[in-house]
Amino acid sequence: MLRSPRNLLWGLLALPVLTLAAGLEAQVQDAARRAVLEAADREGWVAPELQFAPQATRPAPACNGGWDVTVQDARSLSRLRLAARCPGSPAVPAQSFVLRASLSAEVLVARQAVAVGQALADGDVELQRRDISQTSDALGRLEDVLGQAPRSSLRPGQILQKRQLAPAQLVRRGERVRIVAHSEGIEVQGAGEALDAGARDAVIRVRNSASGRVISARVLDAGLVEPVR
Repeated sequence: MLRSPRNLLWGLLALPVLTLAAGLEAQVQDAARRAVLEAADREGWVAPELQFAPQATRPAPACNGGWDVTVQDARSLSRLRLAARCPGSPAVPAQSFVLRASLSAEVLVARQAVAVGQALADGDVELQRRDISQTSDALGRLEDVLGQAPRSSLRPGQILQKRQLAPAQLVRRGERVRIVAHSEGIEVQGAGEALDAGARDAVIRVRNSASGRVISARVLDAGLVEPVR
């Protein structure tokens, strides 16, 4: 069926608007993708993959010189907030966007059950691809979990999260410890009793078994401390 000149004119006028709208929305998604993937890289998540939920295309006003898109809030993937302004045409109103996205990546999960307070070792964890859209504190680097201990027991396959972990206690209160001191290349060792519990690098009180003197000592390893001068 032939279209009237009036309808044909309206169709031609609509084409640039639709093209511009699609271009702006693509630019908005690109800005959101960069922000999320940069955050994923900082967190150490391996091979992150981001997907956006479909949304209705809306007309956008013409902007001479192109749009300037900024991310306003990327804390929640279910509500990514962005804004676009037209620097070359101040009279053009700013455009606001809210995107919904999902993110998957290879993150660390428990390979086996881990008890409360048990220091994590290499064999306790492995990388698996998971949806972490709602798990912003998932961990992806092995060095971030080694020597840490869960605050509550971990089940096999559970994602490791920052909030769940704390430095493992290498020395417990009342435990027998070895005191090692170095001076001018000479090493002196002695026995002691820990009067406090402590993780690696913590400074605790230790009673020297030989002299009965209470000293301050830094935790080096399980059952091993050094005097603090």
